[in-house]
Amino acid sequence: MGLFQTIAEETRKRELQFLVIGGLAVNLHGYSRDSADLDLLIHRDAREHWLSLFSILGYTVFQEKGAFIQLSPPKQGDWPVDLMMVREPTFRPMLEHGKEVAMFGARMLIPTLEHLIALKLHALKHTHEGRFLKDFLDVENLVRVNKVDLASDSIRQLFLKYGNVELYEKVSRACANKKL
Repeated sequence: MGLFQTIAEETRKRELQFLVIGGLAVNLHGYSRDSADLDLLIHRDAREHWLSLFSILGYTVFQEKGAFIQLSPPKQGDWPVDLMMVREPTFRPMLEHGKEVAMFGARMLIPTLEHLIALKLHALKHTHEGRFLKDFLDVENLVRVNKVDLASDSIRQLFLKYGNVELYEKVSRACANKKL
């Protein structure tokens, strides 16, 4: 059984809830890009349960910083896993509106397009320089590929709530320039 099937089965047994985020979710929303790890959004109160599960699977904590835990796989070539821990008010709506998808032989939830963009905007607002381009390109291409209307009030408000005016304007310019 592969990692994705194991996670699906073990989380059902343990009643652990999660969404797949990051590059895999970006791909499933129509913008294809490489992804070298499995990013999971989890409820922060379930931290110890997740660490226990991944310990049983042979994973070790590589780095823990704030709301993020990076896990090293048991052997070379296996999927590294990143856990992003969030509070209930963030987690619950994403879980309730999550989109069920098939992923490597397992059924998983990914965030809606709007929730994924909100996560990326939040990351852009708080990221370090070395990561900015990857997340910016994800937002730009998710907007383009999904024909998101940047002029709509709801999308502008999404950018202002989770990002800022500067990000809204940069993405708007980048998408306008791609149309030329």
